[in-house]
Amino acid sequence: MRSSFFAAFACAAGVAVVVAGGAPARTAADRTQLRALLNPTEEVPSPSGNVANGRGTFTATATKTATGASLQWRLTFRDLSGAAVAAHLHSAPRGTAGPVTLALCGPCTSGVTGTAEIDAAFLNTIQTDGAYANIHTPTNPRGEIRAQVTSLASVRATLNARQEIPKPKGAAPAAGKFTITAVKSGSSAVVSWRLTFSKLTGRAVAAHIHIGRRGVAAPVALALCGPCRSGAAGRAAVNAATLAALESGRAYANVHTARNPAGEIRGQIPAVPLTIDP
Repeated sequence: MRSSFFAAFACAAGVAVVVAGGAPARTAADRTQLRALLNPTEEVPSPSGNVANGRGTFTATATKTATGASLQWRLTFRDLSGAAVAAHLHSAPRGTAGPVTLALCGPCTSGVTGTAEIDAAFLNTIQTDGAYANIHTPTNPRGEIRAQVTSLASVRATLNARQEIPKPKGAAPAAGKFTITAVKSGSSAVVSWRLTFSKLTGRAVAAHIHIGRRGVAAPVALALCGPCRSGAAGRAAVNAATLAALESGRAYANVHTARNPAGEIRGQIPAVPLTIDP
């Protein structure tokens, strides 16, 4: 049985050579979540004074409009060197100081909220890893804590034997849940995941994310665990092709057993809403 399991993966690798040529088209979202986890180490130029413990969180819901997006945002912070005299969204890539594009508050108190309209150009800047949030203090008028603004989203897939291709043997009672949170950074992302399952025909020898549409067996894009226990969790970076598949709903998670080395339970991952198309 062990040799047949590895034979199945050799076959899957062959499929990857043929199928993985083009990334699937992204499914555009009408709404996305944004986040920036601010700290002094990302600020440019480096801040001065006793700033090591300074932290902040900027979160926003971006909703598509006819001209760009509407932001509903919230900003919290702690342990700054002094009063927060202002906070902004700036346009610049990581490691570079850039101009203010959107003023958030000034002076600011932790927990402040607001709304703002942004145009399509700035929406695109945010979604291509080109915008950052920061907070200014009297000691550091150019910025004390900062972080790039990223989009994130969570979805959940239900796994069962009915979705698996080819049809598994003796697996009708088997079931599982797969949750995934993706944090986008330009054309790549970091995903956090958790997998639970029950009533398999035997030990879960491996689990993966595959790039493929419903009803089609497809190549492995990301190895999750192997062997696996129910409740397994992890974190991994994914490339542009895998991110595009996740955004388009053309990826699935499955669990393999010795009896069903090609897969025993499977579930299509819903499209992860990370990008608004202007």
